[in-house]
Amino acid sequence: MIAVKEDRETNRIVVPGELVAVIEEYFPGSNTVEIDGNIKSLILGRVEIDLDKRVIHVKPIFPVKPLIPRPGDTVYVRVNTIRDGIVAAGDIIEIEGKGLLSRPFTGILHVTNVSTSYVKDLNDVLRPGDIIRAKIIGFGGPPYHLSIKGRDYGVILARCNFCLGILRLRNQQLYCPSCKVTPKRKTSSYYYFKAAH
Repeated sequence: MIAVKEDRETNRIVVPGELVAVIEEYFPGSNTVEIDGNIKSLILGRVEIDLDKRVIHVKPIFPVKPLIPRPGDTVYVRVNTIRDGIVAAGDIIEIEGKGLLSRPFTGILHVTNVSTSYVKDLNDVLRPGDIIRAKIIGFGGPPYHLSIKGRDYGVILARCNFCLGILRLRNQQLYCPSCKVTPKRKTSSYYYFKAAH
């Protein structure tokens, strides 16, 4: 049987982002996240503490349906790695029109799902650290299979490889205002930082 703390902390109602405890007191449990040593709630719910395991949870007040990517969803992905120029892996962090994910899902982008024209190497169209707008294709997952074919899909935010400044989009080409370099990327029509003309 789980020993549950019975004091003013238990059953306290919290909102998303509210401080629930500090990491020195408890481990973060379900529907919580640890940020800089502070445990915060991810949902509207009631605090529940497992004294045996020193874990603090937030139980939803209303039934919560977790966000799960589905085929056809447009998602935002942080690219983590590119392997052999053929496959990129990244964290799906948001589903467009549905919201941010409490925990990221893994997405996989194969070089054949980048463009209708031939792409030899993924390093020519994106880099680790880029944020891309992609579409979930196929069934199953995680990992979820992604595509960035089409004008609206591709890199929406990128940083310079040299100075780490945010790259600007000018005349369909990315450039770094500080370094004056023009790195290659497959940009989305939704690219976030566009140069003023």
